[in-house]
Amino acid sequence: MVDDLVQVTYLKLWEDRCRLLRDFAIQHPNAILGYIKITAANTTLDYFKHHHSQSAGGDKPRVSTSDVDPEAGNEVYGSREKIAFEVFLKEIDEHLKHCLTGPDKERDRRIFWLYFRQGMSTKEIASLPTIGLTAKGVGSVIERLKYCIREQILGIRSDFRRRPGVEPKANSLRNS
Repeated sequence: MVDDLVQVTYLKLWEDRCRLLRDFAIQHPNAILGYIKITAANTTLDYFKHHHSQSAGGDKPRVSTSDVDPEAGNEVYGSREKIAFEVFLKEIDEHLKHCLTGPDKERDRRIFWLYFRQGMSTKEIASLPTIGLTAKGVGSVIERLKYCIREQILGIRSDFRRRPGVEPKANSLRNS
């Protein structure tokens, strides 16, 4: 199982000719090892989350990714890495706020963070009385917001947000 997880981690790092790793290395050259560690940890968590999910027949409680502390040192409160991570979360939250519209924007924001920060499944989120959606509806909200945030970070627009007959303008934000 360890060899399989190592292989999957390598595949994630090598995906798209190492594009994500290269981009990260350019922005944070001293944090590459941390990036690889987090990628490996996320790969492992994804593996176990999938195998213990309700759809895979598991019934074990979920572990929040914010509860996992890989090692002391760089991850302690007040360290550069911890501060950078908090800044990163705030940036994601700002992108998220731009994606949210309509009367359900607070609910959708709550869904996003319950899923990504607390590690709750779509079924668990849907069972909360204030959500008012099915597990499929929760999954749809999560996917929509993930896609919107990705678009903002990359400076692109999706087909579902384009107006009919209007071609999207090239965005030079990514290249600046």
